[in-house]
Amino acid sequence: MRRIVAYFTAHRKVAFFAIFILAFVVRLGILIHHRGDILQVGEEPRIAEAMISKGQFADPYVIPTGPTAHSTPFYPFILAGIYKVLGIGFAGQFARCLTVVTGYALLYALYPTFASAFGFPYQAGLLAGFIAAAFPVRRSFEVFRGWEEPWAAMALALLLWLTLKRERSARPTLAGAIWLGVCWGLSLYISFSLFSILAGLLFVDVLLKRNFIVVRDAVVIVLVTLAMISPWTIRNHRELHAWVLMRDNLGLEVLYGNHEHVRPSAELNSDDPASLQDFMHPGQSVPEATLIKEMGEIAYNKRDLHWAVGWIESHPGEFLWLSVERFLFFWLGPLNHAFETIIISSYTLLGIAGLGLIRKRVGAIQFQLWCTVLFLYPLMYYIVAFAHRYRVQIDWMIWLSAGLCISVLLEKRAGFQPANAESVSQVHQPKS
Repeated sequence: MRRIVAYFTAHRKVAFFAIFILAFVVRLGILIHHRGDILQVGEEPRIAEAMISKGQFADPYVIPTGPTAHSTPFYPFILAGIYKVLGIGFAGQFARCLTVVTGYALLYALYPTFASAFGFPYQAGLLAGFIAAAFPVRRSFEVFRGWEEPWAAMALALLLWLTLKRERSARPTLAGAIWLGVCWGLSLYISFSLFSILAGLLFVDVLLKRNFIVVRDAVVIVLVTLAMISPWTIRNHRELHAWVLMRDNLGLEVLYGNHEHVRPSAELNSDDPASLQDFMHPGQSVPEATLIKEMGEIAYNKRDLHWAVGWIESHPGEFLWLSVERFLFFWLGPLNHAFETIIISSYTLLGIAGLGLIRKRVGAIQFQLWCTVLFLYPLMYYIVAFAHRYRVQIDWMIWLSAGLCISVLLEKRAGFQPANAESVSQVHQPKS
């Protein structure tokens, strides 16, 4: 194994393509084997279909419901381009699935690059990339049902790398803050869930440093970010007659995860007749989708949020237990699928163990970034029904931390050494 790691470390382009091909082939095999599922689509493909048939960003649910802010625009626009060329039949849906497979393959192939960029030993990313490529633990979400998640994960890696560069700079500039705001704003067109990370990073930075420059730059980053997303905010106001930053489905998702007979995950909800009797997602329910068409998305989501809060207030014990279950699902994997749970819980626990090693062997700034993101990003997902795709945006961070833990163990037992000069200096120099 030492020879294999040494070879890929010396031939990094070969490592990139090896991981990419491995991930692509494994998932392509699943796609071909389960090709009967290719025509099943969710909200974002339906929006893309409406963009082609009606010229509108609309109709994410089981029946046409009109203009929508259910999704950010990035992925539906990509799908609309595919459907325009190949149509919405089998060829177009097969190409859609290939974008999912390609996105995940590219993400895993970049793990070694991420490792080097953040000061981890190269082999930490190498091990993480190969293992993630070989085991599609998110099953259909890595083949059929995935959306923008791998692209959002790559965007987050870029944003955190830019943040790391800025933190390392002796004299951060106003121009740098403006550029960072531009990048954050563009990333929110991919996934609005990244906004919680931006807010958390700025809050922690201001709290720890408490000086004028940091506060000024935080305000600038937020203002530039808001300016970048203002075109879509204005579009939402024009189409939906209400101010919505990027998405409007909070009430729907909170109610879907908090009602009578609810289960901790979307999969368990959809398989449980008792849960479905009380509430069904409008992506599956004609009556609920009809209500959206009659009420409008904004009013429907306000109603759902009101009902969800009322249920939580009247069932605090059930809500607390559901939140605990969703916490376990998020960090350990879907507990109703043993294979995925074993793999996900294994590298998650290694990743948690690796956090201490990040501080010692990689850097204090990276440690702060990792802890901030891993603590704050999941909070929203403890109060909504678990879905396998929710963790993808931050999963590469857990994998790198786990890879660091594994590489340190190999270093001690088999004489592995950090592969890149930056990592060597990081290991042997004390951190401030």
